[in-house]
Amino acid sequence: MLASERGLVLRTYALRETSKIVGVLGFEHGRLRLVAHGGRAARNRFASCLEVGNEIDLVYSLGPGRELGTLREAVLRRAHLAGANRLSEMGVGLAAIELLDRLVPEGAHEPGLAEETAAMLGALRSAPDRGGVVLLFYGFELRLLGRLGARPGLETCAGCGRSLIDSGGQLDVRAGAISCGACPGGRRVGKLALSPEALRTLAALSRLSWPEIARLVTPAPERRTLGLALHRLLTAHVERYRLPRSLALLQKVDGGGATSSTDDTSAAFRPMA
Repeated sequence: MLASERGLVLRTYALRETSKIVGVLGFEHGRLRLVAHGGRAARNRFASCLEVGNEIDLVYSLGPGRELGTLREAVLRRAHLAGANRLSEMGVGLAAIELLDRLVPEGAHEPGLAEETAAMLGALRSAPDRGGVVLLFYGFELRLLGRLGARPGLETCAGCGRSLIDSGGQLDVRAGAISCGACPGGRRVGKLALSPEALRTLAALSRLSWPEIARLVTPAPERRTLGLALHRLLTAHVERYRLPRSLALLQKVDGGGATSSTDDTSAAFRPMA
């Protein structure tokens, strides 16, 4: 059976001498795994399309009961990461793709996820500075938490319903909830304090369009707090989550090659300021 699709290339790996297997997140059919026969050959008709982060139009065949299909045609629609002018832009784009590759299982279909990812990747180049690039990634993580059912309420206390926008709150990572200081245990040791500005930024990341997020202006210390909060939530509530390798690379570049302790989660996001 032949089918057409629009998709994002999540990963590729070698198969025998000249072929490769391509992981694609389809806009209509979800996660696909396809064999590109001759895809590693120098003169293959679609080899240049199959780079990670590319948005492509494709035709594939998949037999009944089969998980591995065959790529028949591929045409490049947009190369989201090729020619990136900033290392942060490339690193954040690769990190988003890596998260999808790790967290979206074969055959899964999450409506709107591919469209949302493509829109975020497309907005990377419109960010005026590194801060906008970083906030785009944090917005992507926050919305991914929402799709996984692990995003906390951002504007009211989980205990009493009091507004947190003007007072700030305390993030209980294990509970996946934000509470005010007045509730019992609201300031218990182990919670992460979130300022009113941090909560307002998180709320903005959840509702603004990607171009609007790219233009947000947020101080570096606040961005570090947001990154730490999102990293801890993903680590606690998403079993297959790992810090994307491209973010670790940014850390090494910004830190002159220094590495952090695996227990120091704040250091893991320090270069993303």
